[in-house]
Amino acid sequence: MCDTIVAVGSASEEGFTLFGKNSDREPDEAQNILIVPPKKHDLKATVQCTYLTIPQVQETARVLLCQPFWMFGAEMGANEYGVVIGNEAIFTREKPEKIGLTGMDLVRLGLERSRNARQALEIIIKLLEEYGQGGNCGYRFKLKYMNSFLIADQKEAYVLETVKNWWAWKKIKDIWSISNIISLQKDYDSCSEGLIDNAIKKGYCKKSEDFNFRKCYSAKFMTWAAKGAEREKRSRILLSQRKRRLTTRDFINILRDHGENPQWNPHQRSVATLCLHAADKLFRRTQTVCSLVAKTGDSGQFFYTTGASNPCISPFFPVFSPDTTIPGEYREGSENYNSKSYWWESERFHRKALLNFNSAQIEIQPLIMNYEEEIISSIENSLNTLNQKQIDECFIRAQTMVKNWGSKLNRLPSVNLGWRFCNYWRRYNKMNGIP
Repeated sequence: MCDTIVAVGSASEEGFTLFGKNSDREPDEAQNILIVPPKKHDLKATVQCTYLTIPQVQETARVLLCQPFWMFGAEMGANEYGVVIGNEAIFTREKPEKIGLTGMDLVRLGLERSRNARQALEIIIKLLEEYGQGGNCGYRFKLKYMNSFLIADQKEAYVLETVKNWWAWKKIKDIWSISNIISLQKDYDSCSEGLIDNAIKKGYCKKSEDFNFRKCYSAKFMTWAAKGAEREKRSRILLSQRKRRLTTRDFINILRDHGENPQWNPHQRSVATLCLHAADKLFRRTQTVCSLVAKTGDSGQFFYTTGASNPCISPFFPVFSPDTTIPGEYREGSENYNSKSYWWESERFHRKALLNFNSAQIEIQPLIMNYEEEIISSIENSLNTLNQKQIDECFIRAQTMVKNWGSKLNRLPSVNLGWRFCNYWRRYNKMNGIP
C-alpha cells in the first residue's frame, strides 16, 4: 500500500509545488534509484514494458525512477522538465486484465514522454485507452489492481483515477492525497463516457446523476483491508495543518508519520500509518520500501530520496540535479541480501532496530534531523545548482550515518516483541540471506 501527497504553489510557503510519496511494497522487495538519460529513438523502435511491447516515441526525457528491482516501471519519479508522478493501487468491483500496462509502467512512460503535468495526464490516458491496464504487480505475493495517479509540475497538479480503460481526473486547487482508495467522488472535472455507462449497466448506480466514483466502483472488502480511508484522512489532516506554509521539511515529516502515539512501535497492532511497517502475513504484509520528496518551481527543482525502507529511520539525500547521475558510491539491490547494496545494508540495520525500535529511533533521529536541516537549507538557498560532487558527498554522509548507527544497535537491550512478530522477521532474514 502507498501514500502520495501534493501541494501546489498556493499551498506552499514559497510558491513551489511540493510532492511526496511512500512506496509500500513487500518488505524484501528492493527498490532502486535509477537515472535514465535522454535518448532519441528510431522511428520503428519499440519499448518492452513489464508485460507488453509497445511502440517507442522518437525522444524520451531524462528521468529519475524509484524502481522495484524486477520491473520496467517505477513507483514514483520525475523528469528533467520538473514533472513528478506517483501511482497507487486501488481495488474495484471490476477485475483487472491478465495482461496490460501496469500502473508502474504508466508512471515511467508518462515521465519519459511529457514536458508538463497536463501532457503527462493526457499521455497516460491515451496509453490506458489503447493498451489497458493489467498483469501481476506483486513480487512474491501476486496482486492485480487498478491505478490512481498524482501528476504535478511547477505550476499545477492533477489526480487521475482509472478502472480498466476508463478514467476520471481533477485539477488540484491546493492540496491532495491518494491512499489506496478511490479519492474522487462527484468532484471530478472530466471522465470517460464508459465510466458512467458501465456503472449504470452493472447496477452500481441507477442514472448518471447518481454516479459517485468512489461509491460505485470501490471493492468494499479490499478497500477496507488496505486502510486507505484512514491513511487518506491522516495525510490530509497533516497537509491542512500547514496549508499555505508547507515546505520540504513538512513533506518529509508527513512521510515519517506514525500517528498520534509518540511510543508507537512496529510490533503493536494499530491503525495503518503513513510510514508503514510490515508485521505479519495477513494484515500488514507490506511496508514503506522507498520514499521521494520533490520541490519544483520556476527558480529551481529539488529532489530527495531515502533510497531505503522506513523513512522514520532513514535519511533523505539529494538526487537528480541537472548534469548529474546517481551518487558515485550508491549500489543497487536485487533479490537477495548484498552488503554492497545501500538498500539491503540499510534493511539489515532496520531489522536489527526492530528488537528495540523506540530506543533505536531515538539514537538516529537527531542525527538525521541535523543532517537534513543542513543540506536542505544549503541546497535550496544556494545560488548555484547542485553538482555531482555535492550529491556524492551528501550520500556518503547519509551512508556513514546509517553504518555508524547500525554498528551500535547490538548494544541496545532487546524488548519482548512476541513470538509471532519475531518469527515473521526471522523467516524473512533466512529467506533473504541476512546475517
